Amino acid sequence: MRNTLTLLKRESMISEVKIQSQIFQWHWNNYPEERGLLCYNLNNSANKIQGNQNKALGLIKGRSDMVYYYNGTAVMIELKNATGKQSKEQIQWEATIKKAGFQYIVMRSLQDFIDFKANVKVLLKNKKDS
Repeated sequence: MRNTLTLLKRESMISEVKIQSQIFQWHWNNYPEERGLLCYNLNNSANKIQGNQNKALGLIKGRSDMVYYYNGTAVMIELKNATGKQSKEQIQWEATIKKAGFQYIVMRSLQDFIDFKANVKVLLKNKKDS
């Protein structure tokens, strides 16, 4: 029991930045033909001035952390650690994206992305058929 609790505590402590980095690097190394199709969205500004500039350029609060472009569509990927929760703005963004016909997925680990990639053809075919 103690080892399980220790493992869960460690997993919840992994930052979303670390998860994003693991996903990007794994995809880059394992799918060289898809380089450029998994992209980071710059959601966090360094300071208030840059934040205002980014808003003027179209930065939307709550936007997903990454976008994966695949076979004529795009999948929005929100990253959370084991205990992370979506903000109100992220939940609104998810609803907007789904209403527009795109897929939105919350991932909590590199393994979530690996599983997604293993099933992406089926997941997106089912989405297009619905």
